Amino acid sequence: MIDFLIIGSGFAGAAMTIHLLEAGVNPKSINVVGPTILGSGNAYGCKHKDYRLNVRSGIMWIHPEKKNEFTNWAKKNTKDPLALHKCGDFYRRTDFGIFVHSKLEKILKKKELVHKRNLVTKIYKEKGGLWVSLLDNRQKLTSKNIILATGNPVPAWPCHIEEKAMKRKGALIENPWSGNWVNNIHKKDKILIIGTGLTALDCIAALKTLHHEGQIILVSKSGSFPPIQAKWERKQNPNWPGENNQELLPSTMIKFFKSYLPDNPPSTPEWQSAWEELRLDLNQHWDRISDDGKIKLKNKLYSTWSRFRYRASPHTISAKEYFVNNNQIKLYKGHVKNISLEGNGLFSCLFDGGKVIADKVINCSGKGNDNLIKQIINDKLGVQDIFNETLKVDKNNKVIPFKTKENSGLYMIGPTLVESFGDIVAANKVSMQGLNLAKLLTN
Repeated sequence: MIDFLIIGSGFAGAAMTIHLLEAGVNPKSINVVGPTILGSGNAYGCKHKDYRLNVRSGIMWIHPEKKNEFTNWAKKNTKDPLALHKCGDFYRRTDFGIFVHSKLEKILKKKELVHKRNLVTKIYKEKGGLWVSLLDNRQKLTSKNIILATGNPVPAWPCHIEEKAMKRKGALIENPWSGNWVNNIHKKDKILIIGTGLTALDCIAALKTLHHEGQIILVSKSGSFPPIQAKWERKQNPNWPGENNQELLPSTMIKFFKSYLPDNPPSTPEWQSAWEELRLDLNQHWDRISDDGKIKLKNKLYSTWSRFRYRASPHTISAKEYFVNNNQIKLYKGHVKNISLEGNGLFSCLFDGGKVIADKVINCSGKGNDNLIKQIINDKLGVQDIFNETLKVDKNNKVIPFKTKENSGLYMIGPTLVESFGDIVAANKVSMQGLNLAKLLTN
């Protein structure tokens, strides 16, 4: 039996482990379960050199008092002059994963901290009050506490794919996060990318390195790319409308945002500085909005919010502009509904704006489903959030129990807790969740 079982081997799981250790927890009382190198996960486990952080390195911190720790490490330990840009340093995703892992490497080598490279398929609580976790190798782990740190689940196809088409697996790329898909691309392939967010831009950057000559077609709900990261700077704290204990209406919030943001384009430092000033205090005002109000905001603004929140590195925007100038990019607004295989071996992709024919299809539509979170919700071990995306947690990251069902010792941290907290700003916000939870669990 162990005190703390951390489920997830990405940044959230590693940060949680670091904070528990620094709070004085004996490493032998912690187990981490997750399939990747601890600290890499899906987001930072990619090996492709064109997959870069979409934010400058100074935002990627574990400790608030050491905000330049990763930047200093990267300058010393990487050979990546292309990372340096007038808007900031945009290092490779894989290098950030290596940095995070380096903070735990010594203790892992001494085998004082156990990391099992497995998946947890199910959890339940014994009558005695201890948690039991079942692993994909049929092993059982018993713990006093479980901390869910599974991060964003890997992408899943957002549309129906006919059986014949599914057999051409190398040409249908469901999860491009690793970057290995480039090995299946021929220079003149006609490529369909589903989505126009950060992953789509990563794929475009990788295609530029391949000197791709074929057409690149993109279909997404917004029909537009995120803006480039500018050299923004927070200069002031906005005065939010109303008192802190007064209900905030969605219409009031939207009106406040519109009045605060300047008329400059979203790609300018002035606009992004104002936007980041608004984001800084959003979480503390999020609880002022009713559940109905939160749902209305999500339905009305989520796509726009995500596009401005997840802005792109200068490197990926440069690659996109290269293909635009070469007339190789076609952009459509709509939803891909069906993918089938035609007699000539090409994919026929139907969307609500027409039909696209392609040699290869890359799914960049966003995160998929987390089966473990589904199990926890279905077994009524925790309440689903009002967005129907993940679990709901309280301000201490404790999973809200289902009615009177007891679930003490079950916690969750990570980037998916948007409904509970309002906005999660890069890795530092996830790390702060872990830091505050470690303090709670060790006091």
